Amino acid sequence: MKYNCFAKNVTVIMASLATLAILTGTCSKASAAPTLSSAAGQKQLGDLDIRALSGEQVSLIPYITHKAVVVVFWAAWCPICRAESPRINRLDANPNVKVIAVNEGDTPKQIAEFLKANKVGYQVVVDPVSDLAKAFGVPGMPYCAIIGRSGTVVYRGYKLPEDIDDYIK
Repeated sequence: MKYNCFAKNVTVIMASLATLAILTGTCSKASAAPTLSSAAGQKQLGDLDIRALSGEQVSLIPYITHKAVVVVFWAAWCPICRAESPRINRLDANPNVKVIAVNEGDTPKQIAEFLKANKVGYQVVVDPVSDLAKAFGVPGMPYCAIIGRSGTVVYRGYKLPEDIDDYIK
């Protein structure tokens, strides 16, 4: 009797999780214009205002479905961000991965000092109106999201996952 109740509860939970995954788009195939859903609504990746340090607009679209895209949200004051920089540099050397490091809130001087002190070789962008942070539902710094080659978000967390190879295949 207890087993049947447990099995029914597990079935209900699994069905609920599957429905949630479908509704949030985590199980959907990538479309021509991938979207991200958050509390701020649904945004197409091409509509997000992210900028290179030079001021020119940067898009994630060219990399989606061609590479795994690792989006790292960081700040110059963040000790975890400093500690992860060497690992992110190594990850960026992988030809099947595109790393985009998103800074929000630091001055150009603070960003430049961080990049020099940590020998950053990956692409750094700024999110001037928090478009990308809102689209990914970033709760604070640091934060990492990985968009798999399928075009869907396969990981969200406060730092790079230890088993990152599982996410960037």
